[in-house]
Formats: sequence, structure tokens, C-alpha cells
Amino acid sequence: MRCHRAFSFVVAVLACLSVQAQVVGPVVPQGHESLGRVAPRHARDIAGSNWSVGAETMDRDYTVYANWKDYLGPLGVQIARIQSGWAKTEKTPGVYDWAWLDEIIPDMAAQGVTPWVNLSYGNPIYTGGGGTGLGAAMPSGAALDKWDAFAAAMVNRYKATVKSWEIWNEPKLATTTNADAYGAFLIRTAEVVRAQDPTAGIIAVAQAGVSSTEMSRVLTYVRGQGKLNLIDEVSYHPYASNPDSVYSSVGSLRSTVNGFDPRITLRQGENGAPSKQGGFGALSGEPWSETTQAKWALRRMLGDLARDIPSNIFSIIDMKYDSKWNDKGLIDANEDLTVNHTKIAYSSVQNLTSIFDNTLTRIANYASTPPNNVTDLSVFGYQNAEGLQAITLWKRDTKTTGDPPTPFYHWHG
Repeated sequence: MRCHRAFSFVVAVLACLSVQAQVVGPVVPQGHESLGRVAPRHARDIAGSNWSVGAETMDRDYTVYANWKDYLGPLGVQIARIQSGWAKTEKTPGVYDWAWLDEIIPDMAAQGVTPWVNLSYGNPIYTGGGGTGLGAAMPSGAALDKWDAFAAAMVNRYKATVKSWEIWNEPKLATTTNADAYGAFLIRTAEVVRAQDPTAGIIAVAQAGVSSTEMSRVLTYVRGQGKLNLIDEVSYHPYASNPDSVYSSVGSLRSTVNGFDPRITLRQGENGAPSKQGGFGALSGEPWSETTQAKWALRRMLGDLARDIPSNIFSIIDMKYDSKWNDKGLIDANEDLTVNHTKIAYSSVQNLTSIFDNTLTRIANYASTPPNNVTDLSVFGYQNAEGLQAITLWKRDTKTTGDPPTPFYHWHG
């Protein structure tokens, strides 16, 4: 992949970031000079960044870590979201088999990738143990004590490596009753986590979508119990075919959270797009391709970066949900869950993580002059310690689905 110099700036346009090595010849706009290829950087070689990747569903064997682990560190992200897998770990009451997690968590850390653990789902060996998939009920009744024991054992075992624990995934929050139930579960579980590790970071809510109303319901309950101190971050999952369409709602969400406690920060906790039509899960009804998936991923990640939001790309590899495929992976999987090939999005994200790390500082209120009659651009500026600038820009009102690719613009700032 080659980038180019534009006047006095280094311009990092999405079209440039998306070019893969197999493309014959870089596309260099007239009047610009090719600077060379972006060298991928391993997670161990990056001091810090904004990025994480989804590595969920291993708890249900929808992906197999051994099949794709060699692609994790080279992606350049430094955090991976995994799920705790109570049902996979405790198949016999009171007996924990940590072998599958012992394979994953230490190896991720050795690659320079810190796991962040989403504590979900339930365990059907107990009455009231809760369900084991998306939308499942949380543990209840006598099973709550069993949940507490599992969570405590897991935190105690992995606290030297895992620093952040997220409480449940996409709980039902449509009513005050639902939100209160989740709030009580959140407080209970967060206190279990902190009893084992007082320094643990707690991520709350992991809400489906971007709803200030739902977030307010949860935080109202937690505040009423005097327990806002238990929450460090709240996460949300902003699926939309146009990545830019959610940022007004994200701004409202940030304002809502600040109104409860400005210490609590936002995290974009799960987001991705499919690479083909006919799959399963969010956004699966759109006419996706590997190219449009890559453009979508870059717009989401850079849009989050421009708003100082830690950003997750979902997921590392395609996931087989029983007979259905979720094709949001950066890696294409075979029927037996082995790796088929890396997608364009894998290379695109790899290029992005190589360029946009913590050595670049966002230029607040970046000023620029767009071409005549171009009013729908997202433009953001960054600079390094030497003052060399990078600019990102794209058409914010255009969906990424469908071909040909969205046009991109750049100009003298």
C-alpha cells in the first residue's frame, strides 16, 4: 500500500489506507508523489493506541483461537474483547475447567494484546442460570450465588493480565423494570470483581445501539443505590450502514453520561460490517463486499478517533453460529473454522494501526477549506511530535455499501 504527499501535509485518505498489496500499482492522484509502502507493525512494537478488536464467541466455539491466533499480534491492535464463557468453563457444578481460557489469555498477552473480558453469558446447569447467547436472560435466584463464585474465581485467576471487566452483553433495557434488573446485576457483579481486584476497571451496559434513554435508565438506578463509583466506562454498539450517521446520538450519549458523572467515559465496544450478502447478524441485509466492508471499518475507526472514543472493530474472523455465518470477520473462515484468507479489511485495519497510534495528537477544531460546493466532508487533522500533520477525510453523508467505492477528496489545508 502506498500513500502520497499533498502540499505540506501527509494525507491519510481512506482510499489510500484500503489498498492491498495484491492490487497492481498504487493509485496516486495527479500532482502527488508516492512516499512508499506502509510497513505493518506488530502490537508489541506499538507503545499505545485507540484500537481494539472483537474476539468474541470462542465461549460457544463459533471460532477457534488456535486457528487464527497468529493473525492477532500482526494486526497491530493492543486490546481484544473476549467473553467469559461460564457454561464452557463450569460444565459440572463447582468444577472449573480453565484450559480453554489458559490457552487464550496468556498467549494474547505475549503477543502484546491485553484481553478485556465481557462477563457473560449464563449457565444452564443451574436453575435460573440464564441463557448462553445474545438476548439471553441474566442469572437469577439461587443461581446468582453460583454466578458470583464463577466471576470471583475468574477475576482472581486472570487479574494479573486482565485489567477491564465488562458486565454482560447487550442487556434488555427497553423498560425501567429491565434497566433496574440490569442495574442490580451490574452492581452485584462489579462488587464481586472489585473484591478480587480493587484496581479493576469496570465497563458497564454494553448496550445495543446508541440510546441516551436506555443509558439514563441504568445510570439512574445505579445512582439511586449510591454506586456510580463502581463504573469507569460505559460501552455501546452503534451498528449503522453509514458509520457517520450515529455521531449525533453519540454526542447526546456523552452528554447524558456526563450529567451523571463526568468521570465515566465512553467506549465503542462492538462494531463491524459484513463482507458479503446473505449472512447473519446486524447489517446483513445490505449489499456488502470485501471492499465496502474495509471502507466501513476505516470510517468507523477514524470517526471514533476524531472524537476521542476508544474504538473496537468486530470481529477478527468470521463466526459460524450453528448453521449461520456472521461474516463481519477481518479474516474469512472455512467451513471447519480454519483460516481461508485475510480480507481487504484486515490489511486496511493493519495499515491504520501502523499509522494512527498515540504518537499522533488530534488537532482540536482543525480548520480547512473544502473545494467549492463540497459540504458533506468529515475532515480531521493530527500531528506528531515534529509537527508533521496527517489529515483524514471522507464523504460523511455517503453509505459505504455497494460499489463503486465512495469518492474521496483532499486539498491544501
